[in-house]
Amino acid sequence: MTAAPPRAPAVPLPPSVPLSQAVHADAATQQARRLRFTAVLGGFRARAAWLPAGSVRRRQGLQLCTAARLLTALGTRVEVVQPDPPWPRHRSHRILVGNTAGLLGDLALLIVVPRTTLGWADVADRVLPVRTTLRAVGPDDDVVDCPVTVAYRTPSGLAEPRTLNEVVAARGLVIEVRLLPALGAGARRAA
Repeated sequence: MTAAPPRAPAVPLPPSVPLSQAVHADAATQQARRLRFTAVLGGFRARAAWLPAGSVRRRQGLQLCTAARLLTALGTRVEVVQPDPPWPRHRSHRILVGNTAGLLGDLALLIVVPRTTLGWADVADRVLPVRTTLRAVGPDDDVVDCPVTVAYRTPSGLAEPRTLNEVVAARGLVIEVRLLPALGAGARRAA
């Protein structure tokens, strides 16, 4: 019988944070989050292997659902701040991303921004790659630029997590996605 791999160590509290302000999950919760994350990622790989190569909508649906499942598995919450005025609906959108949240910010972006937005597929294929022969191509002539910022928000002002172990250990981690007002001449006509 083979021996089980060693458990990943729980992330210790930073020395600057008193125990009364500790916002780290206990070791059992961290282990459960790691297992759920791994299971979701394994399920994605299995589904992606059976996906028809020319199915753009199925690929995008798989990437969208997997992004939501991965963030849920890690116990991360996503908050969306809508723009005022809203993005125009009768024009194509192109996202301009300012992301300080790294990979998890990209996953949150996939959940929040519509799949028809130009640039969505590029982010999805970078984060959750699926083999494909076709790409959805939209019109490039009447496009409105829509800026988006993505950032972490942690309780008690702790440092932003940078590794998967720190994300797994965080309690109350929120990824904030701000959809900013659309830019350009097309946006002024739509408003």
